Amino acid sequence: MIDTHYDLLTIAYIAYLKNDYSYLEKISHYFNENNVIGVFANLYFMSKMEMFEELHPKYYQENISVLEMFKISKKIIDSYLPDTDILYSIEGADLIKGPLELEQLYDQGLDSLILTWNTKSKYGSGNRSNQGLTIKGEELLKKAISLGMGIDLSHANEKTFEGMIRIIKEEQRKGINVCTYASHSNSRSLCNRNRNLTDQQLREIKNVNGLVGVFSNRNFLVEDEVKDKVSTQEKEIAYLKHIEHISKIMGKDNTMLATDDMDFCKEVDQEYGEVQLFDYSSLSRKVYHVLESQYDQDTIFQMMYQNAKDKVLNKIRKAKGKGEKR
Repeated sequence: MIDTHYDLLTIAYIAYLKNDYSYLEKISHYFNENNVIGVFANLYFMSKMEMFEELHPKYYQENISVLEMFKISKKIIDSYLPDTDILYSIEGADLIKGPLELEQLYDQGLDSLILTWNTKSKYGSGNRSNQGLTIKGEELLKKAISLGMGIDLSHANEKTFEGMIRIIKEEQRKGINVCTYASHSNSRSLCNRNRNLTDQQLREIKNVNGLVGVFSNRNFLVEDEVKDKVSTQEKEIAYLKHIEHISKIMGKDNTMLATDDMDFCKEVDQEYGEVQLFDYSSLSRKVYHVLESQYDQDTIFQMMYQNAKDKVLNKIRKAKGKGEKR
């Protein structure tokens, strides 16, 4: 399996701050034992207060650049997961100073960019604001595209999403082969959360040859009023329904799978340890079990591995070094 969204770079940076790498050792064991052979690893930026409260009081410091944080966390991940196929991403670009620092991050190994988290930023906004893509956001997005980076549409609110799609289409009309996807997004028609994607947004992603990673966080599988009441089996059925619905719009060859596993935050809030449908200790086996009730082996292989490998990882690697640096 390739998990298309996991905040592993953040986990690595917190481990660095604590000088405690036991959680990474556990994850390395899980990956090796459960056939998780690839991952989209994120360095995760929230609002400053939320980073202080939910991650670590020293997680973000003004005197340490995003570039330095990325270099430290990537080096750690590379040492703990040397045989894992990794796409390196940043989720929430607000603390990136601008196109120059983005290029420096790219030169250090950054592969992909999630422009916004949930909050309003200088580049755009997630679902806590109605602000759309800003002028600075357009500049940063175009820079990422020119470098050949992946453009991840997850977390963008509807206005920012529309602005990003507009820029992607403009660049595609110039003949640029933009790698576009939503790494961890579910269907809003099945679970009415504004972090999930509408059917129209799914069609827009398909129209720009993008993919969607359907993720197994229960908060985005079922409605709030029932999320604490449904059984594990009912959540598995809900996850399968999201996969079915999204793949009918996107096509099975444009559908991927993600966890967005937040277990590492449960020491702050126990709920984080309970939002996941699948325990990483048996992830691949359980995901396969859910999918085999509906799909043949070839389709399962596509969704669990091949689409992410061929249409994202390989595509970005092919583009690396070929972008026009502006």
